[in-house]
Amino acid sequence: MDAPRLTFTLQPIYGGAYTEISLQGPVATVPQVREVRQLLSMLWRWQGCPVDVVLCVDGTNKGACWMEIWEDAFGHVPAHLLDVRCRVLRNPLVTEAKP
Repeated sequence: MDAPRLTFTLQPIYGGAYTEISLQGPVATVPQVREVRQLLSMLWRWQGCPVDVVLCVDGTNKGACWMEIWEDAFGHVPAHLLDVRCRVLRNPLVTEAKP
């Protein structure tokens, strides 16, 4: 299989007193609300505070409902578990108003 893999990286920080977690790669299925809630609940317990979730939107796929899918999944997670932000990288779908 040549598809990119999901990579979960753990590395020590602050002299090994803490662990930095990084998760990167493609997710090929639609997120299930129950599973997203379980993941964030576990991360919240490890961290002891809400997880900072950043949705990065580039606006390049005109027909995509990517944002709506994740918004729906996170919308069913208790608010004390996460802080969600949306980061717009660029948006070619918006055209400038002409004078």
